[in-house]
Amino acid sequence: MSQTPPPASASVRLARERLARHGAPFLWSEAARRMAERLPLLRLSPELALDVGCAWGDGLALLRAQYPRARLLGAEPSPGLAARARREQGGGWLRRLRAGGLTEVVQAELQAPPVEQGAAQLVWSNLALGWCPEPGTLFAAWNRVLRPDGVLMFTTFGPDTLRELRDPELADLGMAAAQWPDMHDLGDLLVEQGFASPVMDMELLRLRWADADAALRELAQLGRPPHVAARTGLRTPRHWRRLLEVLQARAAASPHGQVELSFELVYGHAFKPATSRAEAGVASIGLEQIGGRGRARTPG
Repeated sequence: MSQTPPPASASVRLARERLARHGAPFLWSEAARRMAERLPLLRLSPELALDVGCAWGDGLALLRAQYPRARLLGAEPSPGLAARARREQGGGWLRRLRAGGLTEVVQAELQAPPVEQGAAQLVWSNLALGWCPEPGTLFAAWNRVLRPDGVLMFTTFGPDTLRELRDPELADLGMAAAQWPDMHDLGDLLVEQGFASPVMDMELLRLRWADADAALRELAQLGRPPHVAARTGLRTPRHWRRLLEVLQARAAASPHGQVELSFELVYGHAFKPATSRAEAGVASIGLEQIGGRGRARTPG
């Protein structure tokens, strides 16, 4: 399937290329691990599973553990990350023989998965949604490559992510934390793009670092989508030093003496209904297809 990527694709490739300089950060790997724990609930036996935004390739290993006979295809905009993921999936003919199914990694845009329409039974994407300024664009593209009754499964960040960095004092220094959509809005958007019975939930993770410099280094390793506006203040050494001082002072005043940051980790999965009308973004499904699946839920 050939599609012309939008102009923003080049800047996304460049921004993600910077991530190839280091290994996968803890939070990225942890989000993938937690999402993989939910795979057995889907009762799938996919012939083809697509990992969109596969980055360092950890998700492909998790998918292989769950689906040893499936063909796995990782799609990554960054050439450097795609190369790292490809090396990670290597290991010689004996490893490939024992793994069973074929694993491939290709360089491809997030909104242009490199498979034919209706070819995949599973689309998996870990923390890639925020790299597109319009999530609906990705949902529509991912819907097109899924088979009827195929499943989309993804993680992203929610609005409480980095809430410790959203205050006037840090804003005056030029700190601008990214804004993330509410999970209920994402559920509505999934329905608009032709998915059926989306299920959304979240959990709040609080990570701690020994000092402010370590915390900000790990944030940098997660990357910053190019469409997220960055203020100019933190580009000066003086503002940057002041930011470190403020975060360090807050850590010293806390009971644990460490820098603590919150991450709202949002999980979503939805089904492509077995109807041709879903291709136009309108899902017409019978009661037998719904099967009691909840539309959206928030953990109590």
